[in-house]
Amino acid sequence: MVSSKSIYKKIIVGVIITLILAFAVGIYSYASKGEEITSRQQLNNPDITIGTGDGSAAVNVIKRELPDANIAYFEAVQGYQTVAQGKIDAYIFERIPMEKAIDHGLEGVRILDENMEEQLNIAVGISPNCKIPDFENELNSFIKSIKEDGTLDDMYNRWVNEENENMPFVEPPSNPKYHLVIGTTGVVQPYSYYKGNELCGLDIELGYRFAKYLDADVTYKVYDYSGIIPACATGNIDCIMANLNITPERAQSIPFSDVLFTQPIAIMVKDTTNAKTGITDYIADGFYKTFIRESRWKLLVQGLLTTVLITLFSVIFGTVLGFVTYLLCKDGNKIANGIYKVFSTLIQGMPVVVLLMILYYVVFGNSSFSATIVSIVGFTLVFAIGVHGLLVTGSKSIDIGQYEAAYALGHSRVSTFFTIILPQIIPLMIESYMGEIIALIKATAVVGYIAVVDLTKVGDIIRNRTYEAFFPLIAAAVLYFVLEGIVILIIRRVKIRVTPKLRKKRHLLEGVKLHD
Repeated sequence: MVSSKSIYKKIIVGVIITLILAFAVGIYSYASKGEEITSRQQLNNPDITIGTGDGSAAVNVIKRELPDANIAYFEAVQGYQTVAQGKIDAYIFERIPMEKAIDHGLEGVRILDENMEEQLNIAVGISPNCKIPDFENELNSFIKSIKEDGTLDDMYNRWVNEENENMPFVEPPSNPKYHLVIGTTGVVQPYSYYKGNELCGLDIELGYRFAKYLDADVTYKVYDYSGIIPACATGNIDCIMANLNITPERAQSIPFSDVLFTQPIAIMVKDTTNAKTGITDYIADGFYKTFIRESRWKLLVQGLLTTVLITLFSVIFGTVLGFVTYLLCKDGNKIANGIYKVFSTLIQGMPVVVLLMILYYVVFGNSSFSATIVSIVGFTLVFAIGVHGLLVTGSKSIDIGQYEAAYALGHSRVSTFFTIILPQIIPLMIESYMGEIIALIKATAVVGYIAVVDLTKVGDIIRNRTYEAFFPLIAAAVLYFVLEGIVILIIRRVKIRVTPKLRKKRHLLEGVKLHD
């Protein structure tokens, strides 16, 4: 039996090794040098790899203007960091977010003076399944009005040119007629990003102003760019306000509003003359930006609580569902076993992230269930199958003679199972049960694909604000270690309680009156 001290040591050693390896790799990557790129024409080369956003209109621009280059796909901040590390030669994206990234701490990169020849058109994506009447016309009328009265220019000037991060108060309607659900990303400054644990930016203000114009209250849902278009197409959100550029492919899935404004497409390359060398400053600055500035530790706590919530309810409901399905199937019921086999084959045959996306975008696509509830449903199904399998394996380890002896003594099938068989199965399966919980904790890292701001998603959000990969990712890793350690301690305590030979003598005799 592994002691609590041994478990603590394993957790601490795991955290320390993770920190050392990640830090060593991070410093090595950051210090790497690459060939200096000074002009756009250098990039039109088959030996060059250019990064850009998956689905961005910049992809087609690169193919037209730099046809010989190779293209790799990264989210913006990941792309910036990949350029700084010298893993790709350039990243092509909108100039303003790139400039803001450098202004707010991104190092090891620079932006070429020349832009790509074409520009991007930024608009609002509209759900074809939006239930608000005449939504597209209302939206375009609103955009026309804020262009004519100068509101849009004022917003652009404050957020983009002046970098004024104070979100103005937009008084909500007192008796709203509609409920507006807006999808955004929370990762592109100055349009949609987190300041502390609150969303702000030009697109967020635009959403509040449109809700007032529409006489609606408003809710924001945070997605990755890869998931926001499907969410809009299926009606999980009414529209997208996330510095969204219009592409022919996107226009096949969702309609767009009139153009809000245009953006130049810039080229980011590695700055071979400016690399971090002070390790102490690197650590202090990264720690401050990740945890202290804007009280970002609160965002980590929020993400941790979401992860714990999803895990806890999935374990509880999954254990109950797995136990119930086992009871229905254990006596050979053909219907119950047939249904279970079909569903278990389907669920086990696909990655968890695909299951979650099917549930969120297809099965519950038109429902009012939140992404967190859908996540719990998905992980409950996955965990239930694991529990069912553990019970089957445990029951097969019990000698058939015990069943026969119980029946000979007058026990019913139900009584035999609950009073004789189950108490022997539980100690046998508890270690594997613990493993299922730990696997579940790790699997929850994918819920960000369906707009859940969990621990992993929070790490991405902070990384997109600080432009540092080390501390946000390591903070998430350490917190996952801690969660898993807590699970191990709890399950090991339970195992002692349900396994007589592991309990101390005084505990074995609890409730027994001893006589001299």
